[in-house]
Amino acid sequence: MSFERDLVRELNELRRDPKAYSYKVQKYKDYFEGNILKIPGAQAGIKTEEGPAAYEEAINFLGNASPADEMVPSKGLFYIASDFLAMVQKETDPNNLKNIDMDSIISRHGNFVGNFSRSMEFGGATPEQVIVNLVVSDGDKTRGQRDALLNNNLKKVGVASGTHETYRTASIIVGCTQFENSSGNDDYSI
Repeated sequence: MSFERDLVRELNELRRDPKAYSYKVQKYKDYFEGNILKIPGAQAGIKTEEGPAAYEEAINFLGNASPADEMVPSKGLFYIASDFLAMVQKETDPNNLKNIDMDSIISRHGNFVGNFSRSMEFGGATPEQVIVNLVVSDGDKTRGQRDALLNNNLKKVGVASGTHETYRTASIIVGCTQFENSSGNDDYSI
């Protein structure tokens, strides 16, 4: 549970001051050899699609991004993230994740009002790596996950992290404007 708590803290650090957060992305950009990201202490390098150019683009984006309100943990969203993570952990082909019915997962725990987002990250060993990887969104030209992390319409958050057979780790972040838990109380302390 401490990983999830730290992941929410890391997300809120990004949201409070995206410009200041760019120094973390810069740190990772400095670990490149060609298109291989070699994080000190990691067992192996990570082959990226875009290489350091994606990190430079993320740094520039964060330099111009507006701060967003901190997200508040939601019990219902935590359950949604956990249910989705359980499905992700069973799937070895990320392309098949598009077939997971999020509506049925959400409806088991309540319903959301306003915007809803789901971000997935694979391989991040620390909360910082998870957020940096989502901000950079290597290989995803839309950068939709980055936009979700900084969407000021998203006020509630739920996170879940665990092991993954292919990618070692998987982290799920779900957010929404407002969540109505089926039990009524959605306050959550992680």
